[in-house]
Amino acid sequence: MTKPDAASHLDMAHPCLEGKKRRCGRPTPYGTEQLDQHLLEVAASLFVEHGYAGTSVDQIARKASASKQTLYRRYPSKEELFKAVITNVTACLLRTMAETPLKDPLHELKTISRLMLDFVLRPDALGTYRILISDAYRYPSLIDHAIENINKPFHANFLRLLKAAEAAGQIGAGHADSTTTHLWAGMLTGWPMKQSLFGLNPLEDDAARDAFFEQAWALFLKGVGAAPA
Repeated sequence: MTKPDAASHLDMAHPCLEGKKRRCGRPTPYGTEQLDQHLLEVAASLFVEHGYAGTSVDQIARKASASKQTLYRRYPSKEELFKAVITNVTACLLRTMAETPLKDPLHELKTISRLMLDFVLRPDALGTYRILISDAYRYPSLIDHAIENINKPFHANFLRLLKAAEAAGQIGAGHADSTTTHLWAGMLTGWPMKQSLFGLNPLEDDAARDAFFEQAWALFLKGVGAAPA
């Protein structure tokens, strides 16, 4: 099975950081934010390459050209650093979901769902998920953190949009519940993520992803008794 390229995470540079250079001296508020993002990206690449147990704070500090004190001031342990890494991976999508308006909730659910499909197939998301599967059983607090800060917010935002769609008469009554939310998330991400974790590339381009998504969305709409467009 081919391992994901550890450097690929760093290729997805934070858009706010493009074209910027780190400066010496006391960090400005922007410089502090930039440094934080740099440390998290370096840590993520090493965690993906070596796993949680195989990555040390020393390694991260050396690759980031930072001192261990710099890391420990922000994250008192490797565990806290990894928690920050997995939260950072999902932060942009969760923020987009939370800010989604409810003017046309079914349309917004479709838009967010398509973003979710792209997200779960990203190399950094897959690499993080591999770590949680392989290592986190020995560190239960990592699983607890992922559930509280990733799974539950994703679930809550999908459920919020389903309830709004039901209230607007866009889907049948009785479908805006937790079970429907779980079923939709599983239909959307289950097979693509499993294949990708096996080292395969089932939806290798936008056309393949669009075709898969549209078929899944059509089945979902029938299941929830969506009103005709």
